[in-house]
Amino acid sequence: MGNNSVFTITLQAGLSAIKTPQCYKEDGTSKNPDCPVCSKSLNKLAQPLPMAHCANSRLVCKISGDVMNENNPPMMLPNGYVYGYNSLLSVRQDDRVVCPRTKEVFSFSQAEKVYIM
Repeated sequence: MGNNSVFTITLQAGLSAIKTPQCYKEDGTSKNPDCPVCSKSLNKLAQPLPMAHCANSRLVCKISGDVMNENNPPMMLPNGYVYGYNSLLSVRQDDRVVCPRTKEVFSFSQAEKVYIM
């Protein structure tokens, strides 16, 4: 297919609409397995495309993939990483929570609710 085919243009428009800086972080841990732009093949294809402009954003928990909102408030561990309240409850053992990114162990009560304005 040529570079100007309807398929190529449509694919590029779709990739550009969902492309974010998270898709290109060097550490690889911030990539979302459900994001097409984060996949190896489409990541290279989307690299020269512009980033998406998002007027309304939402927080998604790294542990569960669930949206963080009033029913699942964002909670910050002492190391600065933020997860959904429900996810922290589900991984809590003996009032201890292990951060999945750093493997640091904290008391559940050390997690603080995050307020976003």
